[in-house]
Amino acid sequence: MKVVGSYKVFIPPLILIGLLLLGWESAVRIWEIPSYIMPTPSGVVAICISESALLFSQNLYTLTEALLGLILGSSVAFGVGVIASRYMFVERAVMPVAILVKVTPILAIAPLFAIWFGFGLLPKVFIVSVVTFFPVLINTILGLRSVDAPSMLVFRTMGVSEFEILIHLRIPYSLPYLFSALKISLPLSIIGAVVGEWFSSDKGLGSLIMVAHGNLDTHMLFGAIFYLAFTGILLMAGLSLLEKKFMFWHSSTKTY
Repeated sequence: MKVVGSYKVFIPPLILIGLLLLGWESAVRIWEIPSYIMPTPSGVVAICISESALLFSQNLYTLTEALLGLILGSSVAFGVGVIASRYMFVERAVMPVAILVKVTPILAIAPLFAIWFGFGLLPKVFIVSVVTFFPVLINTILGLRSVDAPSMLVFRTMGVSEFEILIHLRIPYSLPYLFSALKISLPLSIIGAVVGEWFSSDKGLGSLIMVAHGNLDTHMLFGAIFYLAFTGILLMAGLSLLEKKFMFWHSSTKTY
């Protein structure tokens, strides 16, 4: 029964995606839209198959940038969040800087990182780290402070150290907030990697999109977008599985 029920989760989005693609295909053919303006989905799928080796290798490079940047940005944000949740003056000092970084457009940051760190992997990792830092920081602080007073009182009455309270109480309580932050940051990491490639790379799907745009090759352009979308869906699905594994006790992972 559980297996059958799990398949039902995929039926509605598959139906919607199928209808959208059918409408797209029909509109292009009925109105005879030139392929350099709007390709047909069938043509994009054909490119995805015929150029699968190229798209896969470029997608792997972009994915590497995104995940490394996400790990770096999330780790730093979590560390800062742990300290800021404990000491109010640290939060007051860090938050204005974090907000400043958050509101600065990524298109303004990316060229600077290319100048400072060159055209290799490093600038894209840093760009992704910047765009994923703020959501994790905010949710870490909120999550670590979400412990209810009775639980905290029990731990303190037992003479438990602050480190043990952090490991056994604060972090478990913060997991819903942390997974929410990762659900926001994961798509942002892919966007950050692609934008970084526009300014400082000859590899990755972002670079491929720019080349295809310059050549008016909309089939390849949409093929790269399809790969990015599919990668994002797989990553979000994997994150959802991790959430259910580590938060099996939380009401948000249960269906009624």
